[in-house]
Amino acid sequence: MILLPYPVSANRYWRTFRNRTVRSAEATKYRKEAQLAFLLAGSKKIDGPVRVAIKFHPRANKDGGASKSRLDIDNVIKVTLDALNGLAYDDDKQVVAVSAELSTPIPCGGLTVTMEAA
Repeated sequence: MILLPYPVSANRYWRTFRNRTVRSAEATKYRKEAQLAFLLAGSKKIDGPVRVAIKFHPRANKDGGASKSRLDIDNVIKVTLDALNGLAYDDDKQVVAVSAELSTPIPCGGLTVTMEAA
């Protein structure tokens, strides 16, 4: 299980630069943070098919409730799989099953990600 930081919006993940699609600076920073969290958790790369489970923790308000401004869960999936690509698995084509659910809010928001060989 890995606790990742609150993800970047999928709408801000890619940019066009000189007629090429490239990862944005914000996305590159998020990817580095996610990869550091992966390494600190002691996780290992999975060869072969992978199942991924994501619990999306929205940012908490001062009263502890979930912020009304949050990402769509389908965008969370794409950003998470992209951030772990090349580290948790060689290619996100290895992912054969994904589950995602909205979970309890936490102060800065984040993701709890579990991966296993399929």
